[in-house]
Amino acid sequence: LESDPRLRSRETPSTNLQAAERATAVRSAVSALPPDLREALILSEYEELPHAEIAKILHCSTKAVETRIYRAKQLLRKSLRENLL
Repeated sequence: LESDPRLRSRETPSTNLQAAERATAVRSAVSALPPDLREALILSEYEELPHAEIAKILHCSTKAVETRIYRAKQLLRKSLRENLL
């Protein structure tokens, strides 16, 4: 049984620790976003709402929602690149 690769777990203490560190870094980076960008990103990525519904919630245009999400992702990439390398 141990030789069957389908039965071996790919999780190790090291991979679990790395995943936890990445999750902490992402949470921290999202928390550091300006509120308007953070709200749009959370509603889109975590709540999986369509842009039109987010626009209604945030009282802005759909284009503004798209711009906020784009800017939030840019800032997250920059922050995570700096913190995870």
